[in-house]
Amino acid sequence: MTATKPAENGTQPKQQPVKTIRNGAIAANIWKRQTPTGFEYLDFSLSRSWKLKDGEREGYSSNFFDRNDEALIDVVTRAADYIRQHSMAEPAPAQPSKQTSRAPREIAAAQ
Repeated sequence: MTATKPAENGTQPKQQPVKTIRNGAIAANIWKRQTPTGFEYLDFSLSRSWKLKDGEREGYSSNFFDRNDEALIDVVTRAADYIRQHSMAEPAPAQPSKQTSRAPREIAAAQ
């Protein structure tokens, strides 16, 4: 289950990322999601941290500069690798046995 912490107003828990991958100011947050039908999956969001030179203000942005290209490539690649390795996709259904005691017509009639 995804870790949660109380929201600032104390009413609803705030979802936390499953994992954060960083390269300098660039980060990929990996999230556990669920569709209305209950299917769970992982995806990621990107952000860039910033701070004013005087240090009085800091925050996060979803906008990037051309100089962020190498860090973006790195975190995107690592996030995609993490998701592939930790995929929550359901396993493929078992293949029916090729050996059967019934003739093909009996199989078709039974379906």
